[in-house]
Amino acid sequence: MSEQWRLFLAALRFVTRMPVSSPDAGGPHFPIQALRFVPLVAIVVGAIGAGVYWLAAQLWPTSVAVVLAMAATAGLDARHRNLGVLYWVFALLLKYNALMALSSANLPLQLPANLTLGLIMIAAQAASGALLASVVAGDASHRRSDVHPRAAAGDLGVALLIGLAPAAVLGIPGLIGVACAIVVRMALAKTSSPAVGRGNPGRLEVTCRATEICFYLGALATWKYV
Repeated sequence: MSEQWRLFLAALRFVTRMPVSSPDAGGPHFPIQALRFVPLVAIVVGAIGAGVYWLAAQLWPTSVAVVLAMAATAGLDARHRNLGVLYWVFALLLKYNALMALSSANLPLQLPANLTLGLIMIAAQAASGALLASVVAGDASHRRSDVHPRAAAGDLGVALLIGLAPAAVLGIPGLIGVACAIVVRMALAKTSSPAVGRGNPGRLEVTCRATEICFYLGALATWKYV
């Protein structure tokens, strides 16, 4: 490995992962010569944010694209001590901007303007609840104790039917929203770490909020074209 490439990687670790020792300390974890590459790494991070914004703007309003770009760049900067709080803030910003954009959506049903967004919120919450029920049922199926009996397939089926049915009223955007929520639910199940494993309330909360927001984003992206 060339010396310059090694210094670039050191700068990359500094910007995105925060080394044990700071450049001021001059410790072994950050060669001071790598400072020359810190602005270059920052440019790369900015380019990633710009790329996320450009891609997101193809599907969603500018306000949503900006929040997604902010979240992407914040995720690359591990200096934030309270990343959990930071991402909940981004989640609220995404939800707010998506709902504001959806307030002008046209539904297959003729409803008063103030009821349109309410129906979308009901469908999103219902789908989120159904997918949350699937997570709880999956957790219960892995337990062997009599205190936590296996979830009956019929009960889960009823929960999914009730939870996903309202999305059908919204037409294709609602169905796309459900599909996006399901994809996120499956992705979270695959990527959950032991710290947010089965039965962890934080994991359930993340699943609930993430599926709801992705329902909104999927529906909003579709409404742009239907």
